Amino acid sequence: MHPKTNQILLFSAILLIHLLFLTLRLIRPPETLSDTVEYMDAASNIYEQGILYCGDLSDPIREELYTRRPPVYPLLLGLAVVTGSSVPVFILQILFSLFSILLITRIFQPVPQTRNKFYLLLLILMLATPAQFIYAGRVMAEIPFQLVLVLLAWCVYRYFSPESNGNKPAGNNNHVWLFYLLLSAGMAMKPVLFPFVIPAALFAFFAFVRTKKIVWIAALLIPVLWITAYGLRNVKQTGTMQYSSIQTANLVNYNLRYFIMAGEGGQKAAETVDTLYSRCGNEPGYAEKNRCLTRGVREIVAKEPIRYAIFHLKGSVRYFIDPGRFDLVTFFKLSPPDTAGILRVINEEGIPGIARFLKSQGWGWMILLGLLTLFKLFKLSGLLLYLIRGHQEIPFRIFLALLIGYLALVTGPLGTSRFLLPVELLIIGASLKGWIMLLNRKGLQPYSSRIL
Repeated sequence: MHPKTNQILLFSAILLIHLLFLTLRLIRPPETLSDTVEYMDAASNIYEQGILYCGDLSDPIREELYTRRPPVYPLLLGLAVVTGSSVPVFILQILFSLFSILLITRIFQPVPQTRNKFYLLLLILMLATPAQFIYAGRVMAEIPFQLVLVLLAWCVYRYFSPESNGNKPAGNNNHVWLFYLLLSAGMAMKPVLFPFVIPAALFAFFAFVRTKKIVWIAALLIPVLWITAYGLRNVKQTGTMQYSSIQTANLVNYNLRYFIMAGEGGQKAAETVDTLYSRCGNEPGYAEKNRCLTRGVREIVAKEPIRYAIFHLKGSVRYFIDPGRFDLVTFFKLSPPDTAGILRVINEEGIPGIARFLKSQGWGWMILLGLLTLFKLFKLSGLLLYLIRGHQEIPFRIFLALLIGYLALVTGPLGTSRFLLPVELLIIGASLKGWIMLLNRKGLQPYSSRIL
């Protein structure tokens, strides 16, 4: 069958799956997540009150809610505020998802003789990634954020793809400016990305050395200006330049809590966190409370830095292989026998707890989660094959490793399927190209001449 026909069939199938999930979501609305409530509050407050605040303004003001959700996704949710329905948002997110997948086929598609195989495997791996279809039908920032990250990768790919007449990059300065504008937009959508300005600066220096184009350094001013401007806004609202209050919340409620839980159990973890909050609650202002909480976590971690480093790295590995049980349970409103999440079980009981957890779920869940985990391992191994084999696409592979490695590292103990989703399409594309390279035993293929 002609590759073009197979591509049409691929996207038709993916669109149908999206519409099926959307239909199920509308017939039987899923459990509402706390993030969704905050995003909608932020959107309503922006459009109705002209202020970014992700809580109910009629309740006592909580300073942390001024910075917890950056503005871009709440602005997009204006569709829901204006129409009174989330359906336009879901339709837009489905389009975002399809466009991201299209970009993946442009970036990673192999030479024509293996293209049909690529499309078939891509469809299989998409079926094994239910989070893609689940979060397209949720008021959550994952799918728009995914598009931003895929576009970042596309800019790098397009800039460094060789011209047909030699090894000179085919891209131009517009790709660099767009890269940094997108990076700033990503920071303004999800707080997790703003420290990526440091790896981005390292990559910019590498790109400057390789291309002798000063634009890679000069354009760094765009995200720096955004971070500075947003930080000054936060000082006005909260008294601190902290980019997002979610940083402190995750540090205490997850990193510290799960670290203590892994060594001393859940009760000790709860007592430690409560004690820290109680002690810091006596500080005179919001900025002082945040500094107290951060200092308290560092003091505890500093007592066992090696054990914490191992604990954190375990979370970074789990980031790649979590099967996404939480996504399935909350979206389909399922009630498996054991309602405790696998993340909590792993942190309380370690690896032995996984076997007990799976047994408690019943055979259906065991088979489903087992298959999803196997596909995750397939994606991860293919990604590694792509990153380490061959001598072409070096700048793009370096950027890909920086982006995915950074997100895995900063996510750490929170490593679950939802947090992987923004880079999962990039992993799928790289994985397929890696496996096809290995199976064909021809090394890394040249860039496709078909560039979007």
